[in-house]
Amino acid sequence: MKLSNISTVSVDALKGALVTNEHGSEFKCTGLSINILPDKSLEPILHLEEYDGEGELMEGTVGIPLSSTNGWSIQLQTTNY
Repeated sequence: MKLSNISTVSVDALKGALVTNEHGSEFKCTGLSINILPDKSLEPILHLEEYDGEGELMEGTVGIPLSSTNGWSIQLQTTNY
């Protein structure tokens, strides 16, 4: 995921961010969680709600491993980060 000119971002700043995948589908970020894997490593999970073709949020959330967001972009909705 590409964050331009930002070195750190708080979890609160991610909430409400507009996330766009490599195919142009848009999502609203609702949070971030951490999975603890069997080998004791940590895997950040981005929680998203998808927008439909009319710009309305669809029901339900999806969890996407942060490591799977290469080629995605994020637009923060606040400057308080």
